[in-house]
Amino acid sequence: MTNHAEREKVTLPLLQLTDVSYTYGSYLALNQVSFELEPGELVVLAGRNGAGKTTLLRCVAGWNQITHGHVAFNGTSIYQVERAMRRNLILIPDTPPFYNDLTVMEHLQFIARVNQLADWHEPAQSLLKRFGLTINHGAMPAALSRGQRYKLALCMALLVDPQILLLDEPFGPLDPISAQQLWNDLWARREHGKTVLLSSHQSPLNVRPDRYLFMEGGDLVADGTPNDLKMALHAESDALDDLLRATIEHVERHDPVQEP
Repeated sequence: MTNHAEREKVTLPLLQLTDVSYTYGSYLALNQVSFELEPGELVVLAGRNGAGKTTLLRCVAGWNQITHGHVAFNGTSIYQVERAMRRNLILIPDTPPFYNDLTVMEHLQFIARVNQLADWHEPAQSLLKRFGLTINHGAMPAALSRGQRYKLALCMALLVDPQILLLDEPFGPLDPISAQQLWNDLWARREHGKTVLLSSHQSPLNVRPDRYLFMEGGDLVADGTPNDLKMALHAESDALDDLLRATIEHVERHDPVQEP
């Protein structure tokens, strides 16, 4: 028979943020942010420049030590499960770092060895082909464009296949074809039970995430499905730019965003 504690554990969210705050010196970059992510969700984090999106992603990934609050992965603090976090939660920043003396393929080989991935070569080749990097497999990172460097970081992360993938402004460096390809890949991950949280000012045309999280001035000011937020905000559409514009107008009027 399953006891009460075991039943509670089964229903815990995959990722849970509770009253997370972060300060840079005296500057409050995040102010008591709380939300949850479940397996198989694709969530877009949006807001104006300086809203706190990048800081939030870095705190979720454990790159920044939070000032206050709690971040839990499967019910356990991320600081207590660092080894599991490295494999199951990966953040790709807007400017990914690389080893200057390793080629594109050697980066994938390195990631495969670090994560003890078996039979990695064929999936790596497939990823390079999908993101148009096959011809660059022997190139050094310095020889790649900004978009190609971001694609290499994507290949490295997708090769590991983490439970949660965090992406900081992934569409900015990409051409429209690559951006649509990435969205398709992220949606496929979602359908296989994987979770994606990405920050973005833009997205490919005619696509919608499961949820939007809107931030302003370090606060999480709206959280909901595109349709629910459209109705709550009386927005023109459920597109990202219309919802973000409507959210900012509500915040500037000091109106709470309430779901219908």
